[in-house]
Amino acid sequence: MHSYRVLKKEPRYRILFWSSVLNGMGSRFAQVGSFALLYLLTESSLALGSLLALRVIPTILFASLSGYLADRFHKAKLLLWIDLLRAPFALLPLWVVHTDHLWLLYLSTFVIASGEAMYRPIRFAAIPDIVQKKNLLSVNGLEQNVVGLTLVFGSLLGGIIAFVSDVTILFFIHTIFLLLAATLIARLAKIESIPKLKDNVVPVEFSLKESGFLLFKVALLRVFLMVMLLMPLANGVDNVIFNLIALDVFEKGDLGVGLIYASLGMGLILSSTIAKWIRGKYMAVGAVMIFLEGVGHLLLSQSFFFLQALLLAAAIACAVGVSNICFDTVLMKILPASKRGVLIGTLSMFENSSMGIAMVGAGFLSEWLAPLKTAFLVGITYIFFALIFIVIFKSINVRESLRKLNHLDKRTEEI
Repeated sequence: MHSYRVLKKEPRYRILFWSSVLNGMGSRFAQVGSFALLYLLTESSLALGSLLALRVIPTILFASLSGYLADRFHKAKLLLWIDLLRAPFALLPLWVVHTDHLWLLYLSTFVIASGEAMYRPIRFAAIPDIVQKKNLLSVNGLEQNVVGLTLVFGSLLGGIIAFVSDVTILFFIHTIFLLLAATLIARLAKIESIPKLKDNVVPVEFSLKESGFLLFKVALLRVFLMVMLLMPLANGVDNVIFNLIALDVFEKGDLGVGLIYASLGMGLILSSTIAKWIRGKYMAVGAVMIFLEGVGHLLLSQSFFFLQALLLAAAIACAVGVSNICFDTVLMKILPASKRGVLIGTLSMFENSSMGIAMVGAGFLSEWLAPLKTAFLVGITYIFFALIFIVIFKSINVRESLRKLNHLDKRTEEI
């Protein structure tokens, strides 16, 4: 509840928060509906795999581009147009039901996923512009609540609605949620006090290519690049493991999958409550949380009861949430305002690429290794990564990295 109090103190972020909840829940409804509709029409695992690929590819293609746009245009207006342009495509699956033209479902999925890929970096870049620096930790706690709420209510309600009524209802709800979110963001777009970079403020020579070089030049950013590359490898396998634990290990069916995701969502919501006790040393706390994720997976690999697995899933998600809060808070504080969008977009591109590779690899891994054994290996991997991060965090000169980043903004102001 402590984190929710910041919504009263940050009225502009409150608009962004509720629009993101609507976006996230609508996206979950559409995901459940698309998978159910495609399997109903084809009963093909290959078709489902292709649909999953279409959801991953845009995050690799457009994340960096969205960051580039965020540094040059009004961020709230970009978010508004992303919601509005997606709304008609959210209804396309309805035509699939009557025509059996599956390419419409694939087109809808690709466009919706492209919008989601662009939405997150722009939104991330906008938060430090509209939130007081002292409230960033609490706000990042609420960001984990957004993910948690969409997991708990989006996935679970989507499955229930599809079961008791008709899967097409989910696409109508998704469209309505997009339009409601756009209505909220339109209020934010009208607020003149939101910082907007003028065209002549951004150096012409700063490009997407140079943002990549910057990530390698600044030691602190290199560490975050390493985190974005390595952690999704384990997280991608996680996405597959939790499904298999519900379906194969404990044979709980679709309800079991829903309960697993609900547990993960509750863990993420709990993480924002724990975050209020963090007092500095965010990078160290983040690394410790990754270590605890590893311990959680080791315990998960020894699960004998489904309830035990659910509780451990919640604990693991809580550790994930706290580490995300810590790392996101540091990024929001250190990234220069004039380059924040393109840098976070580039980091997201690396993160999503790594996640996609891991999910494909996990599919092959599950063919010859039992889910609980895979959980054990993932736990060892998390612990190994945590120890690496702790050693690297201690070895870098944080002040020197901050000096280089601050110099970028000063140079921008002079141009």
